[in-house]
Amino acid sequence: MKQKVGVVLYLSTALIFVLPPESYFHDILQSFAVQAMIGYLLIGLLAALFHRMVTTGASLSAALLIACGLYMAQSFNVGSTANIKAYEGDTIVRVAHFNVLCNNSQFKKTISSALATKADLLSFQEVTAQWGEELEKRLSEEYPYSHIVTYEQEPGRGLAVFSRYPLENLQTIYWEGLPNIAGDLQLQDKTIHFLASHTLSPRSRWRYRQRNEHIRQIARYIKTVDDPVLAIGDFNVVPWNPVIQELRATTHLQDSHTGWAPTFPARLQSIGIPIDYIFHSRDFYCKKFEALPSFGSDHRGVVGEYLLKSKG
Repeated sequence: MKQKVGVVLYLSTALIFVLPPESYFHDILQSFAVQAMIGYLLIGLLAALFHRMVTTGASLSAALLIACGLYMAQSFNVGSTANIKAYEGDTIVRVAHFNVLCNNSQFKKTISSALATKADLLSFQEVTAQWGEELEKRLSEEYPYSHIVTYEQEPGRGLAVFSRYPLENLQTIYWEGLPNIAGDLQLQDKTIHFLASHTLSPRSRWRYRQRNEHIRQIARYIKTVDDPVLAIGDFNVVPWNPVIQELRATTHLQDSHTGWAPTFPARLQSIGIPIDYIFHSRDFYCKKFEALPSFGSDHRGVVGEYLLKSKG
């Protein structure tokens, strides 16, 4: 009887990481589905060493259940897997994104890291007035085009973008009371639209709902854009969450994550969770995407390199 109860317990707890979240607490738990899967796998292997076959079977079944759930979520609305020859062209764009952490004082190291990416477009979040000044002072020579929004009501909500190339049609859009930066990057003879956003973390029922609605606002906006588009930012949600699946389903955006590149919390390195994104339209082929070292922030930055699909 105890063995049956144990099996049911393993499988029922595994379902927490598979079923769509209905609350902010469930949402947070589900963010650690990969870690839970690895945990069940390790328990199963350890139990096998001690010949606890029921525990082994239950643990491995739980790990498999979570793995199937993750696979289904990640394969939902996966776009074209065409190789680079299908996107042959001569326009390469590099994009980097950093959540700098508003009370972080490691300005020089963080900005040096941004410069080292050699990105054409840089996105920064949690930009305070002081961060805005430091970014402008240290980046303006190489990145003469910029737009900074400092959000005094909540310092951690400020945004900034810096570009090597002209930025046009810049605007600050407020959704759910939070700023987003939209504009056009004029790269050679191409126009690339971008949107930089920072949603709330789901630490309460209200924030959970606000985050989801913010992401839906982003989706509605992206659907109105005809040019090649990039959606950049800290979305405070993992790729396998239903709200990200919904975003991708309605906009046909592609996630640049081609492997495991967790960004938060930075101190956990490879066992953290991926919540910082560079989404791209199908006009692009993502050649490379990786998480970067953190300097004083609780997030790791990300950088991606993209080949813009030739119209010819």
